[in-house]
Amino acid sequence: MFHALWTAWAVGTMIGLSQEGPPDQTSLSCDRAGVCDGRSRSFTSIPSGLTAAVQSLDLSNNKITYVGQGDLQSCVKLRALVLQSNGISTIEKDAFSSLRSLELLDLSDNQLLNLSSSWLQPLSSLKFLNVMKNPYRTLGDAPLFPHLTNLQTLKVGSIHTLLIKRVDFAGLTFLEELEVIASNLQSYEPGSFKSIQNISHLTLHLNQPIFLGEIFGDLLSSVEYLELRDTNLNSFQFSGLSVTETNPLIRKLTFRNALFTDASFNGVLRLLQYASTLVELEFDGCTLNGVGDFEPSDVEEIRDLRNIETITIRRLHIPKFYLFYDLSTVYSLAGSVKRVTVENSKVFLVPCSFSQHLKSLEYLDLSENLMVEEYLKNSACEGSWPSLQILILRQNHLTSIEETGKILLTLKNLTSLDLSRNSFHSMSETCQWPEKMKSLNLSSTQIHSLTRCVPQTLEVLDVSNNNLNSFSLFLPQLKELYISQNKLNTLPDASFLPVLLVLKISRNTISTFSKEQLDSFHKLKVLEAGGNNFICSCELLSFTQEQPALAKVLIDWPDNYLCDSPSYLRGQRVQDTRLSISECHKTAVLSGVCCVLLLLILLTGGLCHRFHGVWYMKMMWAWLQAKRKPRKTPIRDIHYDAFVSYSEQDSYWVENLMVQELEHFNPPFKLCLHKRDFVPGKWIIDNIIDSIEKSHKTVFVLSENFVRSEWCKYELDFSHFRLFDENNDAVILVLLEPIEKKTIPQRFCKLRRIMNTKTYLEWPRDEALQEGFWVNLRIAIKS
Repeated sequence: MFHALWTAWAVGTMIGLSQEGPPDQTSLSCDRAGVCDGRSRSFTSIPSGLTAAVQSLDLSNNKITYVGQGDLQSCVKLRALVLQSNGISTIEKDAFSSLRSLELLDLSDNQLLNLSSSWLQPLSSLKFLNVMKNPYRTLGDAPLFPHLTNLQTLKVGSIHTLLIKRVDFAGLTFLEELEVIASNLQSYEPGSFKSIQNISHLTLHLNQPIFLGEIFGDLLSSVEYLELRDTNLNSFQFSGLSVTETNPLIRKLTFRNALFTDASFNGVLRLLQYASTLVELEFDGCTLNGVGDFEPSDVEEIRDLRNIETITIRRLHIPKFYLFYDLSTVYSLAGSVKRVTVENSKVFLVPCSFSQHLKSLEYLDLSENLMVEEYLKNSACEGSWPSLQILILRQNHLTSIEETGKILLTLKNLTSLDLSRNSFHSMSETCQWPEKMKSLNLSSTQIHSLTRCVPQTLEVLDVSNNNLNSFSLFLPQLKELYISQNKLNTLPDASFLPVLLVLKISRNTISTFSKEQLDSFHKLKVLEAGGNNFICSCELLSFTQEQPALAKVLIDWPDNYLCDSPSYLRGQRVQDTRLSISECHKTAVLSGVCCVLLLLILLTGGLCHRFHGVWYMKMMWAWLQAKRKPRKTPIRDIHYDAFVSYSEQDSYWVENLMVQELEHFNPPFKLCLHKRDFVPGKWIIDNIIDSIEKSHKTVFVLSENFVRSEWCKYELDFSHFRLFDENNDAVILVLLEPIEKKTIPQRFCKLRRIMNTKTYLEWPRDEALQEGFWVNLRIAIKS
């Protein structure tokens, strides 16, 4: 229990350190909660300036050798003091007198040669005390702990401790945890541990077993869990206890890093017959220097051990395992055992006869051993393990799921099977399994796909950490599916798993899931899907942000749900991600943009129609084409006296009057008319440009029809370009009928300009004046 308090102070210290930044090698770091961290600062004394605000003070791994009376006087609210690994050799009598609120004190791994009750007398609130690994030989002549009425955890002793006396633990009645290092114990005063009426967990470091019998007798009625560490039992001999009446309390016994022989193991079994309440026996990291030659006569004497229900063996080393017996001498002790764990001990075979004697066995863990199908068949022979419900064969050398299932058909009551971390790679289409199978673990078995080999009766299936990219098995009774660390890119089809309650599918390649997918799992209570490559789309964000109850189903929400794409959101929590309206409503935004563009096009079209925009565009194109033509040499090739630009509606006047008067005159004028002289097949713009350039003058026959003609406008513009580009007077205006300037369209801006700057000839209606008109026109063309 007190481990929780110790952990809280440690966490508090780390939090304080993280808030204050990197440690200063010369000062103390304290946070607002009063947690001060002074670890590894090279302090040679308790820092000065400590106040009543300090509640936790860690000064471990420094160079403090002395604790004086006034060093901690102001720390009246101090609840945790850690002075571990300093080299403290002296503590003044009243050094802790003001620490009446202190609950944790760690003085371990220092240089204290003596322990004084005066240090501890004021510490009535103390719950945790560690004075291990100091060079004292005894705990003192007077009791140390009678004033520590609230003490729950006590750690004492070192390799230098030689003597344990009756007064050492006087005044202690109850401890949750007691750890005693007495590796080199030379003297034990009988009854020394009896003063403590109840110890939940006692850890005893005892190298030699000389006093083991006496200590065990003292602890039988007070300890619930006894742990012996680093004990060499090779020479242990046990003849019996001197106790006449016992009320044993011990329920669990652990040998950790102990050494046995066949003979000493027999002695241990005889010792255990006094612990009639013992139900759990554990061997961790032990070595048996024998071949299993246990004497049958000794075994017959200890039938009281049949109360043991749980045996745990981890990392057992048997140097001569190849000579090991078949354990037939201990068969009679195995009948009542319900739980057996033999882990990482190089087991490759459990003899059939031994398996058959384990009639009460319900739980068997053979993890991290050398089991193969051939020897498993012998171990699971007919009649073996008749009550077995849970079998764990994790990390063995099994290679065939089909063969393993067939072998285990003899286990009629088997409900749970763990085959994880074996190398199966694949599975056949069909398999045979025990009829009552409800749970199967195939995690980390390198399988690529699942087939109907998986039993239909399963309620729990674990296929995590494999190479699966899909799940399409119909398992009508499955309630829990663990399929994390695979290559799935979507949630399984809910129709295959109608009663699923728990789904753990984290660390796959899932990019999204929807409300519809989750709703299809009608009974789903727990979903763990973090660590996937989520695309933070509008659909996913909308779903997760609009479902406040989602956190009740997603047990790892929100910290494990991070965006993988878009790239600018990578690493951001899905819960905190927001996208703009344009990203989430692309269709609406695109429709709006299209509508705006359409309106702009319609508006532009209307304006072009109103202000002759199309005409201006055509004119610009024609002008650009004209500009691209190579510039003529100064001496032009003149073929015509005049190019006549006129409207088709005025062709009668041009062709019947003008042509007659000019081309039949003596000498005759040569006119260029588009009807007659344009080159067929040539672009009309090029015809206009060439005709103007090959003519000495350009005559414009102006009328209402002219200003309505686009081609007349082109001819006018090109002649205007020539007028300015060549700086000559090549344009002759003939006004066929009166035209008011205000009636001329805006696009004929050049016509307006020319009429304002040049003199023009007017066609007279009076025939008497017409002869003068022709004379003037001939003069204008020749000039």
